[in-house]
Amino acid sequence: MGLDGVEIVLEAERRFGVALEDAECARVTTVADLAALVWAKLPRRCECPSARRFYELRVAIVEAAGVERRAVRPGTRLDAIIPRGARRRVWRRLRARDAMVPRLVWPAWVDDAMLWVAGALCMGAVMVLGVACGAGGVLWGLVALAAMFVTGGVLVWGAGAWAPRLPEGCATVGDLVRWTVPVGVPDGAGERLIAQVAVLERVRAMVSEELGMPLEKVQPESRFVKDLGVG
Repeated sequence: MGLDGVEIVLEAERRFGVALEDAECARVTTVADLAALVWAKLPRRCECPSARRFYELRVAIVEAAGVERRAVRPGTRLDAIIPRGARRRVWRRLRARDAMVPRLVWPAWVDDAMLWVAGALCMGAVMVLGVACGAGGVLWGLVALAAMFVTGGVLVWGAGAWAPRLPEGCATVGDLVRWTVPVGVPDGAGERLIAQVAVLERVRAMVSEELGMPLEKVQPESRFVKDLGVG
């Protein structure tokens, strides 16, 4: 992996609180390899950290969203205390106070729509400018071109004003707690298996966020270089 891969490794170290050796990272080729390396570095867990994590997150949510402390409970829906219109602003504040909080997710159709709009604007601009120049109206062609760019800018700004979605699986405060709680290695075999799966899913989500790629395209067997294009 190149520099993009280095950023992914550094993010994994930050999120899981582990130190990954360079020689070990050099042998990582798939998403599952990275998850296994992270798992091997996790400390043994001697207590349940969920309650402590909830109290930490509650302080951050109260400060970021400006809601009452008593309104933030494990079963409280995030969209009930973080209005859709203020989601980006509040979530940015929340991430500034708590780096473990994942990013918001843009729907895939937004990216597709903006690509279609950009392509249509470029094609329209070329056609209008060509017709105007052919008719001797260079000035009008330039005016039309400028108008198209302004329209495109307004559309882009409008897309930026749309509220992105909450991270997958984070509908309530309790979900966010479980998503961000520090992971440790439990003693029981069954608990260890569950924890390993949780680490793998969190690594997948992290890689998806870092690459700006849909989660379904980031599978455990996905190779960073050949399948995900990590340079």
